[in-house]
Amino acid sequence: MGSVLNPQLFLLEDLFEIEEETPLPSKVSVWMQDKDIVKASTNVTLLKKINPGIYTVEFDKNVGLFCRALDVKSDELFLFSDSITQKLLEEINLFWGKAELYKENNLIHKRGILLEGFPGTGKSSLISILSTHIIKQGGVVFKVGGYRNLEDYITFVRNSFRKIQPDTPIITILEDLDQYEDVEEELLDFLDGKTHINHHVVIATTNNTETIPDTFLRPSRIDLKIEIPLPCEQTRREYFKYKEVPEKDLEDLVMKSDQFSLADLKELYICIYLLDYTVEDAIMKISSPREKRNYLSSPKNKSRMGF
Repeated sequence: MGSVLNPQLFLLEDLFEIEEETPLPSKVSVWMQDKDIVKASTNVTLLKKINPGIYTVEFDKNVGLFCRALDVKSDELFLFSDSITQKLLEEINLFWGKAELYKENNLIHKRGILLEGFPGTGKSSLISILSTHIIKQGGVVFKVGGYRNLEDYITFVRNSFRKIQPDTPIITILEDLDQYEDVEEELLDFLDGKTHINHHVVIATTNNTETIPDTFLRPSRIDLKIEIPLPCEQTRREYFKYKEVPEKDLEDLVMKSDQFSLADLKELYICIYLLDYTVEDAIMKISSPREKRNYLSSPKNKSRMGF
């Protein structure tokens, strides 16, 4: 059904400059969708339920808070036999099945999980696998766009999403949790469940747990802390077999890629089998430290040609 627009609204907007933020409707009951934007509404019935998928929450002074569908693509989602992913899937499935038990015990049905590890070890891939799993079960995944977006996101989920879809499973993704100290009070309330967001799993990631305040990490806020390690020998072998590396190269690559991350393994494969590097050149390219330099403060090199 098409939306019914009030022409007087546009006249008023033409005559007056709106300086204040557009407030959320006091009562919301349905969703309004315009292309890839989904917004809470009181008078337009276009969408009764947000479709399963991955979304971000944004704010615009003309439309207020809304969520935007993301078309997220991943190179590859592969389950290794190290079983970290499988165990996490089993734990989340167990959690979803305990909603009534949480209710009987007067508990908010929520769970907080922190994935920590070196960059490139596969935290994002693991989140993609978990997101795909919850979407197939009819759930919704929200990716928070950094700590500056947290307050808007909490307001949207609490005042709009949960009033329209009170029982839909939600996964909230908070990347780089170590950067959220500036919104500590809001984050603690969110993790504690004081915002009363039921049927909810928070998955946070970090490359640096040393700077995360202890208050973030205690149980009932972060309930499960999982270190994603560098790929072991077996995992590296499984990866190269999955990529159909020739048998004659397999063991050599497995042995020479010790201490490589999953991102490094991917680059190693690309260099050798797509870009025709030798194994030695590819290994050197990946393992050589990447020097950082401030070109704004370093002395300029003068060309002999005078340029």
